[in-house]
This record gives sequence, C-alpha cells and structure tokens, in this order.
Amino acid sequence: MRVSDSQFSSMMTRAMMNSNVEINRVAEQIATGNKINSLSDDPAGSMKLLNLDKTISSAEQYSSNIANVQSKYTEYETYLMSFNDLTLEVHDLLLQANNGTISEESSAGIIAELESLRQQALDTLNKKSDGIYIFSGTDVYSESIIVDDSTDPMTYSFGGNTDHRSTKISEDAAMTSNFTADEVLQGSLDFFTTLDAAIAELKNPTDNKNSILGNAIDSADATQKSILNTVTILGANYNSLDRMAVNNDDVALYAETVKTDINALDYAEASVRLTQSMNTLQASQSVFANVMGSSSLFDLI
Repeated sequence: MRVSDSQFSSMMTRAMMNSNVEINRVAEQIATGNKINSLSDDPAGSMKLLNLDKTISSAEQYSSNIANVQSKYTEYETYLMSFNDLTLEVHDLLLQANNGTISEESSAGIIAELESLRQQALDTLNKKSDGIYIFSGTDVYSESIIVDDSTDPMTYSFGGNTDHRSTKISEDAAMTSNFTADEVLQGSLDFFTTLDAAIAELKNPTDNKNSILGNAIDSADATQKSILNTVTILGANYNSLDRMAVNNDDVALYAETVKTDINALDYAEASVRLTQSMNTLQASQSVFANVMGSSSLFDLI
C-alpha cells in the first residue's frame, strides 16, 4: 500500500499534535502537582474527585450549620440564666415579704422590686435578636408572652407557637435550633399570675397573705427548675453538636486524604513521560522535515 505525500503529512502532523498535547498535559500536571486537571485526563478518576469534593463541601456546610446553632444556643443560655437569676430574686423577696415583722416602708420597697423583676422577666422572654422574637417558636414576629393590662388583674397568654426550627448538621441528622417560652415555662404562666397576686396582696394585705405569697414562692421555685431543665437540655444538645462537628471534620479529612491518594502526582514518573513525549516530538519533527524536504516521498525509497 502506497502512502501519498498528503497522507504522510497528515499522519505526521497528527503525531506531532498528539505529542504536543501530551507534553502540555504533563507540564500542567507537574505545575499543579495533580494527576487529574481535566475530565479528559481520567474520566473515572474525575468523577471520584467530584464526589469527594461534594462530600467535603457538605461536611464544611454542616460544620458551619453547627457553629450557627451553637452561637444561638449561647444566646439562649445567656437569657435563660438571666431569667433564672430573676426568679431567684423574686423567690428571696417573697420569702422576705412573707415575714410578718417587715415594716411598711420595707414592704413598699419589696413591691417596687417585684414589679421591676416582673417586667424584666417579661422583657427577657420577649427578647428579640435580628428583629425576631427568639422565644416565639416559628412565629417569630409575634411576642412570646402577651400581656393584657386592660383587665384587673392583668392577664397573660402565650404568643407565637410551640414549633421548633430544625437545622441539618449531618447527612442524616438535624438539631433543634430554638427554644420556646412555652417549654421554658412548661406551658404555665403561673409565675406571672401568682406574682401579680402576691404584689396585690402586699399592697392590700388580707388574712390570706401567707397562702397567696406561698403560692407565688412555689411558682418561682417551679419556674426556676423548669428553666434549669431547659438549660440542661441546651447543654446536652451543645455537647452533641461538638461531637458531630468532630465527626464532620473527620469526614472532610478522610475525603481530602482519598483525594490526595487519587490525584497526587508521581513527579519521577511524570518527568519520564515528559522526556519521552519531547523525544517523540523531536523525532517526528526530524522525520517530517527530512521527508518534506525531499521532492517526493518516493525519492526516499
């Protein structure tokens, strides 16, 4: 079978182009330190790397979600412990007021402090963060505790709702990221109603003073226990998030290790391939120049 000049030229051009492509590919590998820089380098390996990148990206996103939830938990803990301190002060003042030997002046001071603490407690449960009520469940634009002061005594009701927001923290796990006023108070507003009754009793004492103040003291105790129970749940969740964050870091690290195993370049082997490709190109160029320098391919036969 005879090969024409045009056929030979086409074959040699194609061979030199292939050598150039291989030289450029190996040069890029050496420059980046990666065996795979494009899909064509290794289709199967490229798909593995894409899947590993997705795994790493997901793990990093989950870690970011965990950090956000923990930041919210820290905020909740601050307000809950503040509310806890308020209930302790209310408890102590009520015990003091229940002492029959206090003066009228002392009683007036206690009333003023109790009224201030009641308002602080309401303000705490109706706290806003970034423009939303944090204890109102998912109904974040409604107050957590609604006060109707048009009645005597004032009436209280829960606002918002009891729903929880859930944040994904791993491929198959999610964590509650909020706490509601309803769960903090265990569905009861007795803390406020009994406190109001105690304040009214101190303003106008009756024979039921001990009973009314005793109810308020018991309610303050129950509220404090409920708050601390919520804080305990918060702490347990926080620790779970810590463990999940470590797990996500391990997943990302493992994926990075596998990526390195798949994609790490053997520089010695790459150097050999580069030399071979350059030698092949030089040989092809030499042959092409010699052949095309003759008047015809058949002159060399």
